[in-house]
Amino acid sequence: SMGVERVFAMPESSGLTYAAAREFEGDIKTEYVKMPAAEHGGATARAAAAIIEDGVGAMVTLGGDGTNRNVATAGGEVPVVAISTGTNNVFPQMVEGTLAGIAAGAVASGKGTRAESSARSKRLEIYIDGELEDIALVDVAVSRELFAGTRAVWDLGTLTAVFLTRAEPACIGISAIGAHLKRVHLDDPEGMHIVMGDEDSEVQVLAPTGPGTVHEIGIADWNTMNPGDRVTIDLKPGMLALDGEREISLLKDRHVEIGLSVEGPWVVDVSRALEALAAGNVAASNRS
Repeated sequence: SMGVERVFAMPESSGLTYAAAREFEGDIKTEYVKMPAAEHGGATARAAAAIIEDGVGAMVTLGGDGTNRNVATAGGEVPVVAISTGTNNVFPQMVEGTLAGIAAGAVASGKGTRAESSARSKRLEIYIDGELEDIALVDVAVSRELFAGTRAVWDLGTLTAVFLTRAEPACIGISAIGAHLKRVHLDDPEGMHIVMGDEDSEVQVLAPTGPGTVHEIGIADWNTMNPGDRVTIDLKPGMLALDGEREISLLKDRHVEIGLSVEGPWVVDVSRALEALAAGNVAASNRS
């Protein structure tokens, strides 16, 4: 309906894209990244890099914060329609699929400008010995845990500090902690650094840190981060969890810093994209 003639997709084992391609065979040409079907983060990043290099007009992701972080490591300026299918999601949206598809098609076919439909997200940057090592889109948690284990952060009592790009009351997960201190939205040019406290801390916040889970959390201190700010991590040994998954070990011989950047991916706001499309249709109707 939006004039899309070609879709470039990542091979996947569930068969979701294959079924969709069969339904629209002859109307939309579907091509696949030349790689085996795989569902680990490295495969996601590789597929995203290939899709961006192909020159697509919009990219659709299905997953959680971690999936979108893997996509974002590929860089690029392609607007992303991030659809939430994971847990503890802040970056992707809960959105009806048809509306998400219309928004993606409208952006890809140039029906409206990127500024009308999208916002540039922030990202947290992890520097080791002065070199950029990795990124996070929503949060970085500093933990006393020594091993990655199942990767997910379950015991908030192990956290010593949290860094956030967003802190919104309607979000769930680690970023919800910051929402009770200061609201920071996707397009606000700032982030947040929180030093965790305990049950004796003067500041206590009640936050939904996971599905069906609400914790009272002590805050020792917090402050706003501005783009370009970097904070040195003194805890060693320990782990950094990026967007909810433990990824980086804090070793004694490493100098680790967390910085805030406004160079994150462009994110399509489905509602804004549909409003821009409707406004363009009304204008065209009035002209005719």
